[in-house]
Formats: sequence, structure tokens, C-alpha cells
Amino acid sequence: MASTRTQNARRNIYASIANKSVSMLMPFITRTAIIYFVGVLYLGLNGLFTSILSVLSLAELGVGAAMVFSMYEPIAKNDDETVCALLNLYKKIYRIIGTVILTVGLLFTPFVTKVIHGEIPSDTNIYILYLISLSNTVVSYFLFAYKTSLLAANQRMDVTTNITTILSIVVTIVQIALLAVFRSYYAYCIVTPISTIAGNLIRSRMADKMFPQYRCAGQVSHELKQEIKKRVFGLAIYRISSVMRYSLDSLVLSAFLGLAALAKYNNYFVIMNAIIGIMNIVTANTTASVGNSIVLESQEKNYRDFQKIQLIFMWLAGFFTVGMFCMYQPFMRVWVGKKLMFDDLTMTTFCVYFFTNKWGDICYLYRQSAGLWWEDRYRPIVEAVVNLTLNIILVQIIGVKGVMLSTVIGLVFINSIWGSRILFKHYFTDYKQSKYLLELVWFTLCTAVACAACGAVCNFFPQADRSLMAFVYIGIRAIICAVLANVIFWIGYRKLPQYAEMIELTKRIVKFR
Repeated sequence: MASTRTQNARRNIYASIANKSVSMLMPFITRTAIIYFVGVLYLGLNGLFTSILSVLSLAELGVGAAMVFSMYEPIAKNDDETVCALLNLYKKIYRIIGTVILTVGLLFTPFVTKVIHGEIPSDTNIYILYLISLSNTVVSYFLFAYKTSLLAANQRMDVTTNITTILSIVVTIVQIALLAVFRSYYAYCIVTPISTIAGNLIRSRMADKMFPQYRCAGQVSHELKQEIKKRVFGLAIYRISSVMRYSLDSLVLSAFLGLAALAKYNNYFVIMNAIIGIMNIVTANTTASVGNSIVLESQEKNYRDFQKIQLIFMWLAGFFTVGMFCMYQPFMRVWVGKKLMFDDLTMTTFCVYFFTNKWGDICYLYRQSAGLWWEDRYRPIVEAVVNLTLNIILVQIIGVKGVMLSTVIGLVFINSIWGSRILFKHYFTDYKQSKYLLELVWFTLCTAVACAACGAVCNFFPQADRSLMAFVYIGIRAIICAVLANVIFWIGYRKLPQYAEMIELTKRIVKFR
């Protein structure tokens, strides 16, 4: 079973690496095309609509994750009847959710312009663009999105990921062609819901083909329904926190600073989000494996795995933080030019934002896999309130940096410290949270040292405008970060007790062992 979990995780990780490579490249291409063909304000609109619809998607309330978790045990025990009943329940719930999002989204339509400060593109009907984006959000709930749960619960997210990768490439090519020919943001937007429909139909077909034993039939027992309701309640609160942490940042920036400032912020954020996507490969594609392990393995075995995965993850997080610190500004200068760049202090704040964002991910992965949503119910509410309050206060004092610092405070003191307390109190009961927190501090110190050292060396290779030398300097900086940062991390981490097991796990994944 352990071998199968490793194989599934490895397969999913490699599929996700291909997907993330594409998803990192595509936003740069499309955002560049939007700036060139229709103007920078449309980037702000794109980010704003994404944030609004993320808020509306709270109606999903984490039902998908709760249903996938509920499928782990019956799949492991070959209880097809229960899986079919869960799938049937999931289908009904998603159709209700789609109706709710559509209704609330339509009711919000007259107020869309109220969350935009300052200039709006004069030749654009904001309401039509918003309705196109709304249709893209709603359509999945009515077209077989629930079947993706079968792929996730059976540790075959590589199928979904590969479909997403191919569609992403096709959609980007079509959107850029439409922008180039028609100079129309409407044409760009309409492609997205069409691709969503196509993707859902393909995933549904693949799920039916791979798992023909599962169909929407039967009723879930009362006891299982109560368990699902409990999990959904806990997940709903966490989703609210996530939306407050990310989507409302954009709404606050748009409302207080305008679309131009939001577009500038999103140019930096899209880079950070692409790297977050790479990091999420580890968590998204090991969730089912960890959930399966928690059902079948001992607490001691799972804690050892937790330590190994945490070390891999924080090593990667530190490496990417160093890369961002040394290459963010040179890359932005080449990509969008000095006019759309922030100062170095704001850039550094993005790096801190990214690293603290990754602090609690593995802890959350294990809380999710252990089904501790109910026990976690109060923490996200507090984090959401603190984040929104500080957002509104600090954005008026220090602008964009205030929005990010608000999130950092919540990530460190509420998400990481409080969140890990829940995991160690309710699952890893035989182990100390203090050791976990001390290791987080050590990871942070090592990353700070690596940033300082690599930054000092990289400063010998200055930033340059769009030219051959600019790319040469960025390449040199990348090599410096790759070598020097990893040497520093090796020195800092090799004495940790989980280091040897972490190396062995990495070898099993990379070498197909």
C-alpha cells in the first residue's frame, strides 16, 4: 500500500510539474498581450472579477474537499455502494450550489462598479464582462464537476492535471489570436467559459472510463451525512478565511487605490502565485496519499512522514524565496518595464508574504487529511476578521505594503501558530508543537541568511532594460541562487533528525523506486 501511495504521488507530481510549467508561462504571455493590445486597465479588471467571483464561490463551502475525504475509506475498503451514494449526494449539492452562485451573482451585478476606484476603460461595458466571468464560474456546478472527486479520491489527479495543461495551451493561443485580430477584451473573455465546458465534459468522460463501477445511485446513511455536515461546516469557515486572505486583498486595492494599482500588484502577484502553484504540487498531489495513510497507518508513522514532507517543502519554499528576492526586480524590468515596477521594499514584502504563506501548508495538509475541520472552526474566522480589518487600516497608511503585511500577520500568528496547535492537540498528541515551531523559526533564519548572501553576490550583476545582457544577468543570478542557496540549506538542515529519511523519500520519488 505504501508503495502504491508513493507511485500515485509521484505520477501526480510529474503531471503537475508539466501543468505548472505551462501555467507559469501562460499568464505572462496573456498579460503581456492584454497590455499590448487593449491596455493595462484591463489587467485590473481581470483581477477584480476573479476576486469577486472567488467571494461568490464561497457558496461551495468546501463541499468538494469534504466529499473527497469521505470517499477515502470506502474506496480503501472497496465499498462501491457507499462511493456511489456519495457521488449522488455530491451531484445534488453541486446543482444547488450552482443555483445559489448564479442568483447571488446576478443580484450583485448592479454594484460591480462600486468596488472600482478611479478610471474605468471608457469603451467597455463592465456588466457584460462581469456576466461572462460569472457564467464561467457557474457552469462547472451543472456540468459534471462532481466527477472530479473520483479522480482525486483515487489518487489520479494526474488525469485532471493533464487535461488542464492541454486546455490551458489551446485557450491561451486562441485568446491571444482573438486579441490580436479584434483588439477586443470581450472576445478574450468569452473563450474561458467555453473551455470550462469542454474541460468538464472531458474529465467526466475519463472518470466514467477509468471507474465504471461508480455511478450516481443510492442514499448516504444518516450517520455519514452528519459527519459530512460537520466537515463542511469546518471547511466553510476555512474557505471564508482563504477568500478574505486573497480575494479581498484585490477588492481593497481596487476600492482604495484603483485599477491601475491593482494591475501593478497583480503583475507581481501572478509571479508569486505561479511559484505557489509549483509548491502546491507537493500538497495537492499528496493529499489523497496522506489521507489514505492516516486511515491505515499509526500516528508514529504519520508523524515521521509529516517531518519529512515538511523539510522538503520548507527547503523548496526557501529556495523559491531566495530566487524571488534576487530575480523579481530584474525580471519585472524586462517584462513590464520600470513604470509598472514597485520599489525594492515592496518587492521584499512580496517575498516575506510568499514564505510565510508556505509556513502552514503541510500542517494544513495533515489537518485536512485527518478531518480536523470542526476543531479548526474558530481560527479561520479570527484570521479573516483580523486580515480584513488590518487591510482597510494599513492600505490607507502604507498602500500596497499594508495589504500584504496584514496577510503576513495573520499567516504567522493565526494560521501557523494557532493552526499547528490544533493539529498537535487533536492528532499528533504524543509530540510537541514547540519543536515544530522552533523548526519553522530555523527554516526562516536559514532562508534569511540565504537571501542576504545570494542578494549580496547578485548585486555584482546589475539590472538592465530589455536587452541580451538583461537575460544574461538574470541567468547568472539564477545560477548563483541555485548553487549558493542550496549549499546554505544543506549546511543548515543536514543535522536535523529527519534529514536522512527526507533524502530517502526524495530518491524514491525521483528515481521511480
